[in-house]
Amino acid sequence: MKKFLPFLLILAACSSNPTSKRNVSSDTEELSWVDELDFTPTKEEAYRGSSDEFNTSGKDEKINSLAKESVALMSPARLDTLLKDNKDELMSINLNCYLSNFDKAFEIADRVYEKYKSNTSYWNQIGTCYYLNGDASKAILFYNKSHDLDKKYVPALNNLGVVYEKQGRFQKALAAYKMASDTNQFALTPTYNLARLYLKFGTVGKAYPIFNALYKKSGEDVDLAQALATANLVKGEYQQAIDIYSRIDKKEVSAPEISLNYALALKFAGKKDEALKVLNQMANPLGEIVEYAKKVENFVRN
Repeated sequence: MKKFLPFLLILAACSSNPTSKRNVSSDTEELSWVDELDFTPTKEEAYRGSSDEFNTSGKDEKINSLAKESVALMSPARLDTLLKDNKDELMSINLNCYLSNFDKAFEIADRVYEKYKSNTSYWNQIGTCYYLNGDASKAILFYNKSHDLDKKYVPALNNLGVVYEKQGRFQKALAAYKMASDTNQFALTPTYNLARLYLKFGTVGKAYPIFNALYKKSGEDVDLAQALATANLVKGEYQQAIDIYSRIDKKEVSAPEISLNYALALKFAGKKDEALKVLNQMANPLGEIVEYAKKVENFVRN
């Protein structure tokens, strides 16, 4: 993978290699192998919006409308199925990286460089691979390369926001999400991320109308439902939050990210017994959410 950058730089000069044995008996024979090389320029592939959309079943799209724009929300099993059925080279790069098959992804990227070197989606996929592999600096470099090729290309802008947010550079993240959302108001992901960042810093007045508008478009989407319910919780609209949580599928509600805030809304609404029931049916919290879970459970049970 570390050879990828220099390989791209010299790829145009090393796109083909001689396969026949060269005899140095004469000048003519010495250069005869050149006739066997293919100097036909590789036809470049123009950007197609479908390269950044992922097929989801009717049910999947209803409960996770954001998944059509990003595979980040899909399970490894679903990613593996998509990869097996996929014939698109750019999508193969993306899917392999989300499955942590980085060597395979970069191998494909090197192979198709000449074909996609002017394609904005290609550089976006490369950026995502570096981001997922923990190299934020290269991710930003390639997302910017993608953006330079097409200033109206939303995925690269959104992904810049994701990297900046991960780095704690929240003003830059906010600016990237805002620019992406303004560039294409029909793109759900950057608008969702923008509102999520607003909510993260307590500006619920800006977050709420965005989540509310998105929820009206995709009311069965779990992430959007959770976001709007959380915004209502922050606003002190506990019953409205409860109404939204209660409409989420029970299997989804068991996720700690949903159960904890659902229990909080019930507790604040004076429904302690129901709150305890939600906590008792919650899956075990893992990672960063563990400490938050302890605080919520102590508050609800006391």
